[in-house]
Amino acid sequence: MATYKRGGALMSEVRPIDNAALSPGLDLGRRIRLLREMAGLSQMQLAQKVGISRSAVAFWETGRAGHVGKHLGLLATVLGVEPKVLLTGMAEKDIPAVLTPDEDTLLRMYRQLDPLIKLQTQKWIERRVKEIKKPDLSQI
Repeated sequence: MATYKRGGALMSEVRPIDNAALSPGLDLGRRIRLLREMAGLSQMQLAQKVGISRSAVAFWETGRAGHVGKHLGLLATVLGVEPKVLLTGMAEKDIPAVLTPDEDTLLRMYRQLDPLIKLQTQKWIERRVKEIKKPDLSQI
């Protein structure tokens, strides 16, 4: 990892992480830590609210073995999320919107797609939008 100075602070170059190489426990641990920090809780405060030791929270956050499964419901409640968010990192939220019939059809079809295909679809749409925004220099 390369390091450099910016404004007097030592910074590290962040290299992409191969998500396939990460363990599911480590991903869950990172979500627990992020949600705990977003809730403004220390490891000790979270541990007290869930009824476990601070070291158990530390173990979970570093992806080490622990009995997080039996505490998942209470942990999610304390962190203010659904258990699914802890397990998958994905949240769903109903957002009221007025759609035209064609937008509704596209949205229904999009929701049936595999996540990888959704990403490819988003990129394809972004390219089409950029093409529309590009000025036609041949007419200048």
